[in-house]
Amino acid sequence: MSDILRPSASDLAASWYIAMPSNKLGAKPVPLQLFGREVVAWRDGAGRPSLLPRYCPHQGASLAVGKVVDGTLRCPFHGWRFDNTGACVRIPVSARIPSTARLAPFPTEERYGYVWAWYGGAEPIFPLPDFSALDVDRDQYTGFRFDDSTAGTARQLLENAIDYFHFLTLHGLAMDPLEFRVLHDPEEARDNGSPIHGDAFFGAWLDGRVQQYPLLKQPSQWLLAKAATYFSGENFQLLVDGWPGGQRYTGYIDGKEVYKVFLAITPVRDGLTRQRGWALVKKSHRRSRTLFDLMLLYGQSRGGTAQDIPIYNHTRAEEGRSYVRYDNGLLKYRKHYQSWVDRVDADPIRSGAPS
Repeated sequence: MSDILRPSASDLAASWYIAMPSNKLGAKPVPLQLFGREVVAWRDGAGRPSLLPRYCPHQGASLAVGKVVDGTLRCPFHGWRFDNTGACVRIPVSARIPSTARLAPFPTEERYGYVWAWYGGAEPIFPLPDFSALDVDRDQYTGFRFDDSTAGTARQLLENAIDYFHFLTLHGLAMDPLEFRVLHDPEEARDNGSPIHGDAFFGAWLDGRVQQYPLLKQPSQWLLAKAATYFSGENFQLLVDGWPGGQRYTGYIDGKEVYKVFLAITPVRDGLTRQRGWALVKKSHRRSRTLFDLMLLYGQSRGGTAQDIPIYNHTRAEEGRSYVRYDNGLLKYRKHYQSWVDRVDADPIRSGAPS
């Protein structure tokens, strides 16, 4: 039970993760640290991204300082070439290719401005979730990207939206009455996008009335409450769903959609994790209103993250062992997450698990 309830930096769920922004991968190989391993990213002859272990199985030269030649990755030392499956397809002046001349690739996809990598085995267990606000509904939204680094773990970052009580304490968002419930049917989160596949799904719903304050007597609290509700109501709702490597949010004021967030994790190594993605507001028929909402979302997103990150950077999660009623949703999430940690292939070469 303690493994389930206490996050560990070495515990990573089988899932899709962001490897890097698409615009950082051009014609040349790029060295990356990902999942605690040194890898190389490159594009094949069709422009498709590929992620391989960084070092050549011949004599260990770094393929990141090699070249892409005729759609293959060429080692800089002896010229061995590898295709996007990790197979060696050519060795100069040798007709024989050793059976060991092969690298285990990470399954990849390229969507929403990022290169994604599957961690946990040779084949993905579920498809990368969609986000219509960056796809078929793109003209209805405008927003910004974010990229934050922390010493915290992937699970700690993903727990943030489930640990609703810290909204009240750390971020000062007083709500009463307040409803929080875990969702069991992916269809309940359809506002976030197409339902997430099967048991990869975890969702939650938050609905609260934001406490109002008198402007003249408590101006700072008045401003915080008004900004939290976008100066357009009193009731805040948040629809969260996700997969073990990321999440989608839709925020509402008095039941009207205001914004969406698409967040995913980049597990670099023990002690370094990044959260990346998009924050978008729904366009209003008035440009001034759209810009106003966008400024509020940016301020809330960046301000809230600035409060969260120092907590993660100085947390010893293994010390946490006492829980109260408002932690029930959090504990359910940890059990869900652990079930996907348990699905990681035990073979570190196939899974990408740190060796």
